[in-house]
Amino acid sequence: MFDVTTEPRIGLDQALIAPAIVDRMPSLAAGQVLRDRYVLEERLGSGGRGSVFKALDRHRAALPETHRYVALKILHAGGDCPEQALAKLRLAFHCGQVLSHRNIVNVYELDCDGEVLFSTMELLDGEPLSSVIERLHPAAMRKPQAWQLIRQLGAGLAHAHERGVVHGDLKPRNIFITREGELRILNFGAVHESTPVKSASEHTDYTPISGAPAYASCEQLEGRRTDPRDDLYALACICYELLAGTHPFGSRPATLARDYRVSLVRPPGLTGRQWRALQKGLSWHRGGRSISVRLWMHRLTRERVQEHSVTPLRELTQQSRGQSKMPWRAAALFLVVTLTTAAVLAQLRSTSALTTIDAPSPVVSVTESRDVLSAPPEERPATHFVSTQASVPARKNMAYGASRAKAAARARPVAISVEASPVRSDDHFAEIRLSNLVRKNGAFTWWTEPATAKANVDYVPETVANQTFPQGYRTVRLYVRLLPQSLRSQRSYFYIAIAQPDLHQAPASVIRRRIWLPASSSLQARR
Repeated sequence: MFDVTTEPRIGLDQALIAPAIVDRMPSLAAGQVLRDRYVLEERLGSGGRGSVFKALDRHRAALPETHRYVALKILHAGGDCPEQALAKLRLAFHCGQVLSHRNIVNVYELDCDGEVLFSTMELLDGEPLSSVIERLHPAAMRKPQAWQLIRQLGAGLAHAHERGVVHGDLKPRNIFITREGELRILNFGAVHESTPVKSASEHTDYTPISGAPAYASCEQLEGRRTDPRDDLYALACICYELLAGTHPFGSRPATLARDYRVSLVRPPGLTGRQWRALQKGLSWHRGGRSISVRLWMHRLTRERVQEHSVTPLRELTQQSRGQSKMPWRAAALFLVVTLTTAAVLAQLRSTSALTTIDAPSPVVSVTESRDVLSAPPEERPATHFVSTQASVPARKNMAYGASRAKAAARARPVAISVEASPVRSDDHFAEIRLSNLVRKNGAFTWWTEPATAKANVDYVPETVANQTFPQGYRTVRLYVRLLPQSLRSQRSYFYIAIAQPDLHQAPASVIRRRIWLPASSSLQARR
């Protein structure tokens, strides 16, 4: 192990080159030869940090054809490279080179040709994990395949930590799945000494990450120096996404999810021990994540996967039959229950028809009916209950039924008008205005119900709460907090539900209104 105590911690992907240097890069194209050795054959990708080519290594001409090619990444070209930048590039390269593991990409050479500085590494045939997850979204990967990838990812990361190397920018885009189903971690480069973790006050020289903040810990986003516990947070986020089909906090930065107290939803199929381990990895504070990756993986995956099991890439995104079809036994049971229920209801209706005479019409508040019927069809309540007079035999109970109907009409719940203000893309709250149409004072209960908009992803849910109109006021406003940075490709909505209690044991009147949330003004890439 080499001494890097005086060097800033920086990842290979972070250390590539500044945009100003990229602008001065000469045009490199297929057919060019670097160092009279590497023949550029195909551009595999390019971006603000450089280009990656498929290159033929002439020194490998005696090897089988599949081993003659390398991935060549242009790190710097087109002008003088500052010595400090070169030192960072060399450091990041050597951090990846010291690691040798089946789940970490192999790094070969760091070389230059004139003004072109480049590195070579293992050429992989497959695609990034981010693309695999994107194709599956919003469904989750099949559990056996998800556990296989989790096991490989944890093994590679634990190997690096045990050799003093921290990734610092772990995310699905930096994880590659080969055609055969083997996982490789890319862009290692952040170095961690094998010494006790320093106090928080000493971690002040961290260079902010350049990758996706959705997988960075609170400490990283707050500018503190990276340590293995930050990699554990990113690992837990990715594991959750593989098991549940969605990021644990809706792809939001950890600091934002922490400040809004976004709660976690337990993925299906986890034991209590596994769920506690996953929650530990997603702790907001490093103190809650003070555990090695290897021990954490043991708690999460024990007896769940075989040591060397892999699934070819083409099968990773195939839905299991259990997700698309109901098991035949469950379907048969459902059919029996449905038929039995229908028979019982039919018998009850026939009995009621023989023993009762025409019942009076339902009694509905005028103001309540006006509020419901004046709303457009899509804004009318999903379920709207009104007090009705029970059916009674005409000869003996007609007088009693009439008097009871009058009493119920006098004691009818307070009629409330509900109006929701339009929500704009930059609003932090949804505002709902309630008007008391009958009395100055009245009690009601309210809550939120999810629909296409998701609780703890698009908005902060509200449980059932009791509220009254303030003394002397006929209106009141309710507010539902909206979570910022929601990645909505189209409009979505949730419901606000208002219930008016009835002291005479008649069904409560429930009014529901849709709260429409606009599509994100600038939809960013999920990863």
